[in-house]
Amino acid sequence: MNTLILAQASLDGALSEGLGIIAKFLYIIAVVVIAHGGWQVRSGNADMGKMSIVGGLLLGLAVVIAEALFTAGGMPTISVSR
Repeated sequence: MNTLILAQASLDGALSEGLGIIAKFLYIIAVVVIAHGGWQVRSGNADMGKMSIVGGLLLGLAVVIAEALFTAGGMPTISVSR
């Protein structure tokens, strides 16, 4: 019985670490996409620029959305380690 609890704790820790790595990677990509959107707006392509900026914001919020889904799904022990 104790090994089951330890296995669950290590799985939760591993998922938290994995989500932390994904979060850092997504934040970098979001910054690049938002910067690209700004460049598109500056060069006169406002529609593509707006879509890039909104896409970058969604990428930046993806981790917050994932945490909300984990909490709503009954797995509140899994959180993103920062």
